[in-house]
Amino acid sequence: MRCLRRSRSPRHRPFRHPSPTINDEETTRKVAASFSAFFGERARELGIQTASEDFSEIPKALGVPFTYWGFGGTDPALYARAASKGTIATDVPTNHSAAFAPVVQPTLDTGVQAAVVAALACLGDGARSRS
Repeated sequence: MRCLRRSRSPRHRPFRHPSPTINDEETTRKVAASFSAFFGERARELGIQTASEDFSEIPKALGVPFTYWGFGGTDPALYARAASKGTIATDVPTNHSAAFAPVVQPTLDTGVQAAVVAALACLGDGARSRS
């Protein structure tokens, strides 16, 4: 890659690689239990993710426990079409894609609910059921 008006390519040398995100077990247990109580069947375990390895840098620097969670926002019809063709990896944009466009609802409500439920799990009496 050449920079504009440069006769040679820039030199790039990484100076640091972030460590993997490894959730705090106790925090994860609390949040997962609260998610299960609040979201019911919609709560599932999120496997190890490699897309956010810088996520843990701030809580590690502050010495506080953390847990990483996610929630879906893909249009169900788009996902179903891609799944039926076996093209999820190529046809369903992820959050770093210019084509990423989560459906506003219920994504927004779910995200706010998840943040509140997780905060209550760590700071309050845990999540209360929806009833």
